[in-house]
Amino acid sequence: MKKLQLLASLLLILYCFSCSGQGGISKSEKEQIAEVIGNHDKTLIFVGAKYCHACKNMLENNIKPYLEGLEKNDVGIVIIYYGEKDAVADLQTDNRLILSPSSQFALFIKKDANKTLKSLLKNFREINAMPIPLLVDKDGFVLNYDEEDGRPSYLEIFQAAK
Repeated sequence: MKKLQLLASLLLILYCFSCSGQGGISKSEKEQIAEVIGNHDKTLIFVGAKYCHACKNMLENNIKPYLEGLEKNDVGIVIIYYGEKDAVADLQTDNRLILSPSSQFALFIKKDANKTLKSLLKNFREINAMPIPLLVDKDGFVLNYDEEDGRPSYLEIFQAAK
């Protein structure tokens, strides 16, 4: 039984490594994100995934209702939603950058999101869970970290939409 479990684990690891080159955020998409950040005094970056119930809930109840207010205040919008284009297709406008990298593995998604955001943002702190709503300035500094616990705070995002 142990040999079978070991073999199954090894096959899963090999499968994960074979898929790790697929999906994720491309170099050109990183350039697009950097362009949005550079063109606005503030930019909302929301990162979520189709497997994440909290991501779906936050997107529907806490992000979508504020998008128009953010745009009226010239806040750039970048939504990175791993694995499901249909969930964010209705959000696409000329003023919003909506990306749906394909990926099936939660560990890969977290690694890709951390790598991408770390390369774009000056004071980014690695994430351990999703969803990730960040408000960043033109220079790539995250503006909405809670000083007590270090996680992103939502209050600044909602205030920027007013």
